[in-house]
Amino acid sequence: MTTAEQKLSDADRTAAFVSKKIVQIQSQYAGAARPSSTSRATLARLRRGLGKRPGELPDLLEFVVDPDAPAARGDEPTRSEVAAYTALTMYGLHQQSQSRRMHLPGASFGEAVGSLRLTGNDVNAGVVRRFQSLATATDMREFVQHTRGLITLLRSAERGFDYGRFARDLVHFQEPRRADRVRLDWGRDFYRTTPTSDTPEETP
Repeated sequence: MTTAEQKLSDADRTAAFVSKKIVQIQSQYAGAARPSSTSRATLARLRRGLGKRPGELPDLLEFVVDPDAPAARGDEPTRSEVAAYTALTMYGLHQQSQSRRMHLPGASFGEAVGSLRLTGNDVNAGVVRRFQSLATATDMREFVQHTRGLITLLRSAERGFDYGRFARDLVHFQEPRRADRVRLDWGRDFYRTTPTSDTPEETP
């Protein structure tokens, strides 16, 4: 297996890990007549992790360490661990107090944010500015800062997206050779999406 293929498989494995974790939480929270106390507590834990480094909060390591991934080496979290942690903590913020599912398989992050770009025929300059700031972020700390603001807007608009796909993108976003492709994909979805675009519904 080549290095490129290994990185791709890491990204796919991270996407599957994040999707599985979120589906478990979401099934007990969104759409339920009474969200379970466990799911509420889990979302609160995830929100506490926003802006912190993977490993800083030991009780969140279950959302960082994928038991099916190769054993990590070194003192720093891997790209996959950073991607999973970032996606899951963002989901904790996004799903807060929402009865609708905010994890929607098939809906890209760029598409979701792009749905906020226009208000009628007027461009929402604040959304465009936030998206452009996120796209030009040079490190994950800056990226998380800008993404957090956009997730808050998406929560208010009740717009979800595919967090597994998002996690896969985040693995590649941390690679200098792949980051521009992620930005291009998000930009295409962002500028092509209009408020009338359909949002895919989650398949049970």
